[in-house]
Amino acid sequence: MWSRPVHELPGYYRSTPRRLTGRKVPRASHNLVQKALTGVQPTLTLLLPQTVLLVGGLGTRLRSETGDLPKAMIDVNGMPFLERILIHLRSFEIESAILAVSHGRESIETHFGDGTARGMSITYTRETQPLGTAGALRQALPLLKGDQVLVLNGDSFVDLDYRAMLRFHRARGNPLTIAAVQRSDCRDFGRLRISNSNVVAFAEKEHRDPSAGYINAGVYVFDRQLVETIPPGVVRSLEKEVFPSILSRGDCIGAYCIQNYFMDLGTPERLQQLRVDFAQGLVPLRGVDTLTRRSHN
Repeated sequence: MWSRPVHELPGYYRSTPRRLTGRKVPRASHNLVQKALTGVQPTLTLLLPQTVLLVGGLGTRLRSETGDLPKAMIDVNGMPFLERILIHLRSFEIESAILAVSHGRESIETHFGDGTARGMSITYTRETQPLGTAGALRQALPLLKGDQVLVLNGDSFVDLDYRAMLRFHRARGNPLTIAAVQRSDCRDFGRLRISNSNVVAFAEKEHRDPSAGYINAGVYVFDRQLVETIPPGVVRSLEKEVFPSILSRGDCIGAYCIQNYFMDLGTPERLQQLRVDFAQGLVPLRGVDTLTRRSHN
């Protein structure tokens, strides 16, 4: 049981009006005032952290589809793939995104601009040379303001409740949480070994294990202090270097396990399957119609 008042709980903000009695109510007390006036406990809304999207991938295996465009800008049924990810984020009221760009960054920046047309604030970090997934995240550190950051690989889509994942992360108290999605066949992906909702080992996809299991969905919640440990300006991989090093020094990595829709753009075959799934309405996207109209107005 929390001993602190409701309005002081970490990670929450008040969504109730500040004028409940015809006069200005202090933010620190208006939850208690609302309950006193109405008898109803106000709804608490989880404050989501900033989001970094790693969209510097070359897309070598998709070159016949992308040409000179970055992989995140590949067309998926009339819309860049990155646009679809941002729509999904915006449907969770995520309003701030940092795009870590590299190859073909001009096309991304020209298309999305500062995000105003999409009801978002979009800023950019630019690599002069590829830094890997960890190096790209570390470069975004000066733009991060909170204690946590939501990080997404820009070449995969997963049906994920970001608020629930953040609640899980904060409840467990680990420096990192990985979204782990269940697959019936893991041979094309890196497998996660999980125990007690923690990742205990990583098995790279070279092992070609066809059995069912959990894989890395490419969505993470990092504590800021963990990002600070990544050396700046150094080429480094999250998956192959940073994550194993966390386990090797005895720290825990949370595994937020889901059984939802997941697809990445790793091969032409999976790209085509994603297009088919979108066309058939199999990809669960929240609030897409409204947000799509807004982004194209």
